[in-house]
Amino acid sequence: MRITIINTDRNEKRYTRVELEEFVAQLRDGTYRQQYIRDFNKEVCFAAEWVKQNGELKAKSNNCLTLLSLENLRDLSTVEEYKRLAILQPYTLLCFMGHDGHSLHIVCQYTIAAPVPEGNHKAQSFMLNAQSLTNAFRKLHFIYSSQLGTPLAEHEPTFETSCKASYDPQPFYNPSAIALTVSSEPEAIPEFRPMQEDISDYNYPEEIPGLSLRNSRMRRFHDCLDTAIEKFRDISDDEEYTIAVLEQLADGCRQIGLPQAWCARVASFIPLFSESLDNNAIESAFKTAYLKEALKTIPMKYTRPSALLVFKTEAYMKEHYTLRLNVMTGTPEYRMNAVGYGFLPLDQAARNTMAIKALKAGVESWDKDLNRYIDSNLIPKYYPMEDYLRHLPKWNGKHDYVGELARRVKTGNAYWESDFHTWMLSMVAQWTGKDRQHGNAIVPLLVGPQGSGKTTFCRRLLPEWLQTYFNDRLSMKNDNDIFIAMSSYALINIDEFDAMKQSQQPVLKYLLSKHDVKMRPPYGKVMEERQRFASFIATTNCLRPLTDPTGSRRFVCVYADEIDNEGYLQHDQLYAQLVQELREGRQYWFDDTDNERIIRQNMDFQRIDDYEKMVLLTYLPPADTPADVPFVPLRDVMDTLAARFPTFVISKNTDRELGRRLKMMGYKHKRMTKGAVYGMKEI
Repeated sequence: MRITIINTDRNEKRYTRVELEEFVAQLRDGTYRQQYIRDFNKEVCFAAEWVKQNGELKAKSNNCLTLLSLENLRDLSTVEEYKRLAILQPYTLLCFMGHDGHSLHIVCQYTIAAPVPEGNHKAQSFMLNAQSLTNAFRKLHFIYSSQLGTPLAEHEPTFETSCKASYDPQPFYNPSAIALTVSSEPEAIPEFRPMQEDISDYNYPEEIPGLSLRNSRMRRFHDCLDTAIEKFRDISDDEEYTIAVLEQLADGCRQIGLPQAWCARVASFIPLFSESLDNNAIESAFKTAYLKEALKTIPMKYTRPSALLVFKTEAYMKEHYTLRLNVMTGTPEYRMNAVGYGFLPLDQAARNTMAIKALKAGVESWDKDLNRYIDSNLIPKYYPMEDYLRHLPKWNGKHDYVGELARRVKTGNAYWESDFHTWMLSMVAQWTGKDRQHGNAIVPLLVGPQGSGKTTFCRRLLPEWLQTYFNDRLSMKNDNDIFIAMSSYALINIDEFDAMKQSQQPVLKYLLSKHDVKMRPPYGKVMEERQRFASFIATTNCLRPLTDPTGSRRFVCVYADEIDNEGYLQHDQLYAQLVQELREGRQYWFDDTDNERIIRQNMDFQRIDDYEKMVLLTYLPPADTPADVPFVPLRDVMDTLAARFPTFVISKNTDRELGRRLKMMGYKHKRMTKGAVYGMKEI
């Protein structure tokens, strides 16, 4: 793949093309490090391969690449932190530092779901390509803004969009990155919802009339700075003057309620402080001012040292971090109290870093003290699925997104669309805990040839930002592992269902009806009762995967002739529809009539090895057989069973064994010249 390098020299532009791999090598070796010393500038365009023919600029090809950018980052460490988060995303093809050292560029690849017209429709083709580029940019902008915890730079994506060529000794390049599938038609993509900034115990000031909240804060910040400068104007020593102004600024910001981390970050860009103090010194000044105020409410004179340490630890943690307990993963997560940080798992390294920073700030809290606070009920609980559903846009009410999704599975089952709809409703009800007595007890079972897209269909039921809560590698060997998965995932795909042992299907049948699960978490000492979030779906290549006739009503078996996984899924509208339907009281469970129908449908998917079970699934039992029923030759009975059950194999002694079983079951029989006949009626 070739990208375009744009050389600007005295307002004249020259276009050259290089392979993407070559550009990555140039980023690494410093080809563009000294470019700004000379009288020319270089920019790089990823979206298209441009050529100049007869003085006219033409697009030779569409690379299906889009550019995302993070700007105005604090320092190199902040750039590296965001780079670390960006490379964790499966769509990141290339990630490198911007030319100014305060920005980050992310390049992603996309594919167009529907083929773009060619031939004589070049104008239409270009417009569709342009719409796909817009869709890809907006969708990826939302994904990365959500995952990185900060809004990315906004711009109108075009095939001419470019950025400055730069130098990065450690660019990230992943040729195997996933390409995002987008439509060539306009898509309804949700806007990024910035994480709440009001995370400390301090109240933000009201907006100044005519100014945004950000500009209001900036105005108040500079008012405090001007006051501090005026107060210490007579100090002649530069170092003393800088420190005095900084401490006064920090105290003033605290008094009017500005957020500490935000103020420290703004102060780090002011030359008065940044030219003589490092970032740690600036942050320390604000920490001291804010922590001192927070501790004023603690009755230190009459408080024991151990209790005082608890108060100091809690005040420090609330001031610098936002903590939450993810109820699905069962692990705490944290976010630094500064604009631009997202939530991350609170692992041991993060805990140790918190303890070290607390000690540096003068709070004598070791890791055991911090862990005591982190692992307490003082940390609020976070429900990922409920949070996603709560922030959905309103369903437009004009389109059946659930039905459209079901119809992607090409099948002759006339009930599939309605059954799938009911199951999706039950899954959402499971996430929200709507029914505290029952769980989602139904499992759609997709039957079809290998490579037909069954697993892909299951995975795509969840949006990209919830793929963390999808599991298709569940082991059925350990009950406790199953219990943990049921409380930790939103959707579990039992891939290769036919590989499940016959003894495991009754266990699964029992678990499906459970709303809550009792389990012992890893390294836990006692049993815990947790809410079940997971619903189940299954896939198999086996045409007859069911082995337990008594549990067949738990499975909605459907043979998938073909599955369409190419089109774009509007997940937000899909789940908004389900939420609205649940709110309006639509039935989200299968009643007795549905269950009886499902059992009948599943007859063709039943694998039976026992003669008696095969007979009872095919013929009326002796007690229900009419007295005047015609007698059927044993050979006809064997042919009927062989046609329905692949495991019924006719061999030398089959007639003898089957005849014996029919007599034991009580079926009327006669001995005729050509063999035995039996009074039996097919169901």
